[in-house]
Amino acid sequence: MSLPQPLPRVPSTDEIVPIMQRIIEKQNSIRNLILQTTTPDTATFSNVMLPLAQVENEVQGEHGMIEMLQYGSPSLTTQGAFDEARKMYLEASGLWTADVSFFKLLQAAKEEPGFDSLDKESQHLLEKELLCYKHAGHGILSDTQLEGYRTVRVEIEGLKRAFQQNLAREAGGVNFTVEELDGVPREELAKWKEEIPGAGVFFIPFVNGGTRAVLTYARCPETRRRMFLANNRKLKENQPLFEEIIKLRSQQARLLNYSTHADFRIETRMAKSVEWVKEFLNDLQMSLVRYGREEIAVLQDRRMKDLRTSEHYIHRLEKGFPPWDEQYYKRLVQEEFEVDQHKVSEFFPLEQTAIGMLGIFTSLLGLRFDPIPTDILTGDLIWHDTVQGFSVWDMSDNGFIGYLYFDLLWRENKYRGNQCVNIQCGYQRPDGTRQFPSTILMCSFPTQTATSCALLKHHQVVTLFHGKSIVQLGHGIHDLLARTNYTHFHGYRLPPDFGEMPSTLLENWCWMEDVLHQLSCHYTTLDANYLKGWREQHPGEPDPPKKPPHGLIENLVKHRYSHKGLYYLHQLSVSIFDLQIHSVKTDEDIANLNIQTLWYDLREEIEGMDFSDCRDGFEFASFSHLTAGYDVCYYAYSCCNAMAQDVFLSKFADDPHNKANWEKYRRGILEYGGSQKDLLGMLEAFLGRPVNMNALGERLSRAKNQI
Repeated sequence: MSLPQPLPRVPSTDEIVPIMQRIIEKQNSIRNLILQTTTPDTATFSNVMLPLAQVENEVQGEHGMIEMLQYGSPSLTTQGAFDEARKMYLEASGLWTADVSFFKLLQAAKEEPGFDSLDKESQHLLEKELLCYKHAGHGILSDTQLEGYRTVRVEIEGLKRAFQQNLAREAGGVNFTVEELDGVPREELAKWKEEIPGAGVFFIPFVNGGTRAVLTYARCPETRRRMFLANNRKLKENQPLFEEIIKLRSQQARLLNYSTHADFRIETRMAKSVEWVKEFLNDLQMSLVRYGREEIAVLQDRRMKDLRTSEHYIHRLEKGFPPWDEQYYKRLVQEEFEVDQHKVSEFFPLEQTAIGMLGIFTSLLGLRFDPIPTDILTGDLIWHDTVQGFSVWDMSDNGFIGYLYFDLLWRENKYRGNQCVNIQCGYQRPDGTRQFPSTILMCSFPTQTATSCALLKHHQVVTLFHGKSIVQLGHGIHDLLARTNYTHFHGYRLPPDFGEMPSTLLENWCWMEDVLHQLSCHYTTLDANYLKGWREQHPGEPDPPKKPPHGLIENLVKHRYSHKGLYYLHQLSVSIFDLQIHSVKTDEDIANLNIQTLWYDLREEIEGMDFSDCRDGFEFASFSHLTAGYDVCYYAYSCCNAMAQDVFLSKFADDPHNKANWEKYRRGILEYGGSQKDLLGMLEAFLGRPVNMNALGERLSRAKNQI
């Protein structure tokens, strides 16, 4: 098979540090050359920013692959080499942004008369680079203050990395007897090992689907309670790291004359003021809380009926609804709607569903995905043998678009969330040719067994399209279709409070009956061993059909907004927590800030459940977003959901497959990546009117009234 562009190469562990040294040397060389040949009087975009951007374009692919290994490599030795390389790059970056002479050149290039005649992407690039130097203290701090400020920035990065490493390497769980696990499907139990063979005691890990399986299926309330509280108390070691990060962020922001870290961070977001965010979240809370309370009442009613007729001990029955019962009773209520998530999952085997989703993008956006043969994806062209690759093409002109990889299954030492990882941005080379992108859909879906493949609950089907983690397949498509001049703006490299919108839009297609039927295929039809295992678990029953029985998908879609109020309220409580901890204004405020108490207070106040037994936990310390670039940005999920609902209702609800609208969306939103300074203006141009930020609450209200 002939490939149109060489596949990205995965460096060996021994190569990581030397490659990073070479990347840094190239950057140093161009900076030195610019400083030697340019003065503030002669500085322009073309002789200051452009040469720098071209070198960044050139080295980004190797840098991106090294960055990927922190998430995808199964080797702790490789991750250790990444840590060393990352430290080197952070130190070099600190020196670059510490260079006052370069800052003066950038400033002069911005003030040069020819700046206004540049294309918008080039103007935006220079302005963003200047903002980086401003955030490094230039024009604000003295030389002595600058040195201390840089030292603390490096310290914060080290704390964040330690937080993430603890999260990635966490290996806890709970031992349960078979009796305590009554109700948990046998195929789930098959994933986990017996502590003593034949003794009937299983170690259920928090990861690899363990916690969710127990909370969703275990009939015994005490089993669910034990699992939830143990999971809630994990990663205590991350609490002091998190608290120190919050303290240092606040001090750094105030040193640069920002009132709070929130004010500092919002300057790089689509929303240009903290007040705008507060108002948006407050309006959302006002519109959503009543739906959440109604949903809690339904779950509590179902729980009370269950407990009064069961043999299980009624734990603190006089109190409110406990969070460890949420998933279990959601499932029971859904089954009353004739929505059995376990039965649904049997028709959505992971690999087939993921590949089927590519067919959706073929239909909507005119793309073709050709599998890369496994005999090509070997050696240093792959980082794990479970990874699949595709070359992506534009069906309208047969033009090459880029490479897409699937790395979908959980494994030891792999990043525990679901995200899209770019390893090669697209950009325009100096000779006018184009470098095409390569991107990875990287998830941690539970692993398969000998008699059953990985199956997706419907919420996980949504996760593949987008989900609530940093970025998934929708982001990958955005990454592939962007056509920017500079890697800095490629794909979803834009503020998260806009960048989540394009992929969030695609969640709507996960709730269309025709799409779900198209994606579905019973897992037993894929492998004879799967069918054999199913027959052993269902003796005397007829073999399952290839497609879902009548009504299963229809009921799932009909009740799509069941419990959605609670889902959005959880996002809201985390968003408000994020904003509050980053809005402390004084050292005294920081000293008095009890992060642990605030986390559970907000969850209880907004989500309406009883967290009184959970307050000795550290759930916030296992929440990666706020130490992985989403500080003062968790609101992005709700914000982008509102914009996505507005776009969907305006442009796609009446005709989801409208080719003209999809083409306009591709050219008017996706291709721009992050190159547009006024993102709301770009969206308004697509819509032909101002954006309706109340669309999420309005959509939920209409949907609830229709059920």
